[in-house]
Amino acid sequence: MIKEKMNNNYIKGCFMKIVDSTAMVFLAKNANFDFLFYDMEHAMFNLQTIHNCALLAKSNNIGIFVRAPECSKGYVSRILDAGANAIMVPMVESREQAIKLRDWSKYPPLGNRGYAGGANTMYAPSGNHESNMLNLNKETITIAQIETVQGITHVEEIVSVDGIDAIIVGPADLSISLGIPDGKDTIELYKNIKIVQDCCRKYHKAFGIIGKLELMEQFKDYLQIAISAIDTNCILESLNRYNKEYDRLLKKEIHDGK
Repeated sequence: MIKEKMNNNYIKGCFMKIVDSTAMVFLAKNANFDFLFYDMEHAMFNLQTIHNCALLAKSNNIGIFVRAPECSKGYVSRILDAGANAIMVPMVESREQAIKLRDWSKYPPLGNRGYAGGANTMYAPSGNHESNMLNLNKETITIAQIETVQGITHVEEIVSVDGIDAIIVGPADLSISLGIPDGKDTIELYKNIKIVQDCCRKYHKAFGIIGKLELMEQFKDYLQIAISAIDTNCILESLNRYNKEYDRLLKKEIHDGK
């Protein structure tokens, strides 16, 4: 179970911005990734994409994580109903927001998510509500993303909410909120990220970063969710590599032909 692996060690995945093909599930599996993380805040994915990928992913032991566009019941509960393993809300800045996220992502008695079978239960026969709710509460990963000064200020209030399983830092927006975009002051950025990391350690919550590997290395002593690979970057890097190979081969052929 991906949540158990996260709590006992670490999990790694690819952040999805443009690729909506279900074939990515098999690519992730072959690359030994633990999950695919679909960005519904900034990218153009819809619930049908999440639904189709989630059903295939669950059959292949790959997690489907989703960043919701906002903290609303309509998004949080429906994304999980579509079969996602984990839900993350961006720019969480208060205990009240964290409680709403918990309530909409967890079933009673922990939250008040409305029950419906479907992709979340792999379309199992109706009934068994109590056991399904218990199992889904155990398996669902509820993530608050902290990426503003306000979120840092209220980090302990957010992290301490029962039912919030993990915190992920968004270093780009956090840098902007701190007034130091584009990594102008890494010391100040690292200081604020460490505040979040230390709070997660205190409350035994998983800590994660969406960012460069060099950034993750600074916090690897307590890091359970690693997201550095982005589908757009992977594609661009591959294209650049092949472009260089083409140029090398073509130049060689021209040289040999003289």
